[in-house]
Amino acid sequence: MAGMSRQPGTTGRTARDVRRAWPPARVQGRAWGLAMALALFVAGVAAGCGVRPAANAPRHLPPPVTEDGMTLYWGEDVKQAALNLIRHSQRYCYLDMYELADEDVITALSDARRRGVDVRVVVDATEHASQQEGVPALRRAGVPVESLRIPRGISHIKMLAVDGGVLIGGMNFGTQSWQNNDASVYIRRANPSFVALFRWDWARASGVPAAAPAYQHPLLDDRRTRDEVIAAIRRARRTVYMEAFVLSDRGVLDALSDAAQRGVVVEVLLDPSQSINRKGASALRDSGATVRFYQPYGDELMHAKILDVDEGHVFFIGSANFSHQAYTYNHEGDVELYDVPAFDRSLLDNLSAQISRGTDWPVQGSRWFGREE
Repeated sequence: MAGMSRQPGTTGRTARDVRRAWPPARVQGRAWGLAMALALFVAGVAAGCGVRPAANAPRHLPPPVTEDGMTLYWGEDVKQAALNLIRHSQRYCYLDMYELADEDVITALSDARRRGVDVRVVVDATEHASQQEGVPALRRAGVPVESLRIPRGISHIKMLAVDGGVLIGGMNFGTQSWQNNDASVYIRRANPSFVALFRWDWARASGVPAAAPAYQHPLLDDRRTRDEVIAAIRRARRTVYMEAFVLSDRGVLDALSDAAQRGVVVEVLLDPSQSINRKGASALRDSGATVRFYQPYGDELMHAKILDVDEGHVFFIGSANFSHQAYTYNHEGDVELYDVPAFDRSLLDNLSAQISRGTDWPVQGSRWFGREE
């Protein structure tokens, strides 16, 4: 957002076209069909009783959508995209990942190494699954792997860079990560700063002193992400949509509240397992925003970190939670995209469904980790 001279366009939905009361008007206007309507009614009754829905309830995640050389993937499709990128890599395959334990990904990395690809992996030094499963498996296969330790924080980035492009977002590569409500974006023509970021992390993890690289748009510097997010919300004219695993940063919460109070439609979906989200939810509701807690289908998390301003005029996706911890101490990887209305529609496809079946407060059985990342 810094240095942007463009103003949001005037086409598409406007704040006046969308009812502020829940459920949103756009949900009512969609052709859900009798079966979906009945399913949402039953889920709503269950939520009102504080009962977790059945694990085999119908799952709703959008299909991949492509725009301007980029593709937004959700859930299991992120895994398939990652596997395809690894399997088709020819010169290099660099993985910078907080949690790594998926056997299929590890096998694909090992296979790429055997066929002569420069494969290197950086994982967080404190993440249990990475250290107990991912690192030993990679070393047995002869894949170079290093652990990055971040003082007072974690290496929370989730990025795969190959000669065919970059996959970056909120999705970990753990054994159960793909079941989460989460997404990542593939950028086919990625600029060199993504690979430069990996090489910086590789050097630091290997104990070699190295200066931070110069970041090029759309990749955001760790310490600039908060400012860009707040600036985008402050410039919103019509809509602000957010899916957040953790929402606790005071500046972001204030910007959202201010937007709602000046008439911008603000809709937020939060993960129920993070107790810190409850305080922010109350404050946002008081300002007129729509806030719902994700209702799990099973044991998955609402793990996305996505901000969509003015129907895709500005679209953030990455690893950074909307928290002081993420913005101040962690090592993160986020991108800021402009003018991606197809990504906006994809997010709304998910957000509408999950807000409709969500709850005002976490239902019984939600896991209260209480940890802010």
